[in-house]
Amino acid sequence: MLNLLNLSRRVGDKTLLDHVSLSIDAGDAIGLVGPSGSGKSTLMRAIAMLDPLNEGVIEFAGQPITGNTVPGYRLKVVYLGQRPTMLDANVEDNLRLPFSFAQVAKTGLSFDRDEAVSWLAKYGLPADVMRQNAMTLSGGQRQAIAMLRAILVDPSVILLDEPTASLDEDSIAKFEKLAKAWKDDKPARAWVWTSHDRDQVTRMTDRTISMNSGRIVS
Repeated sequence: MLNLLNLSRRVGDKTLLDHVSLSIDAGDAIGLVGPSGSGKSTLMRAIAMLDPLNEGVIEFAGQPITGNTVPGYRLKVVYLGQRPTMLDANVEDNLRLPFSFAQVAKTGLSFDRDEAVSWLAKYGLPADVMRQNAMTLSGGQRQAIAMLRAILVDPSVILLDEPTASLDEDSIAKFEKLAKAWKDDKPARAWVWTSHDRDQVTRMTDRTISMNSGRIVS
């Protein structure tokens, strides 16, 4: 489904990614591990085409992603970081945000409030949270809303970059439950998940890739 071919990124004289190649297949649940500074987040952001590459090609469904294909690709391969950005508005407005983008309109997708409420329930949030200002949510709730905002645009791959690093145990369990519900809903969906929590990697992934010094080492 997703092929990374010899991805390299340099900033000045520092090499952040060094000819990284990786295939992500339908249904994969990949754990990306390694020490701090090993290149995990850099690789995740490169896959999402959020940072420029000096070399390499990203292919999705057999087609190289370049130029005008990037916006559509970013709907199918979505990045979720540790600290999600929220509008100073209610939860519903935050969930509706992607549907205001022209690229989403081209897909024919539209915001389905009932679907959003159903996903909120999977996390354990009531429907009336839709009216709550997102800035008043807990860290765990914000991360759940960010995950749900990604889910609603129907991606094929979610790149989860330390999504629960700053959350308590209860919030982690709820987030993992929500993520599993998304993946189980369509088994062909895939994710790459970075975490320093080895237990979480064991729970949430079925294949582990290790990085060090900007390279895949195992």
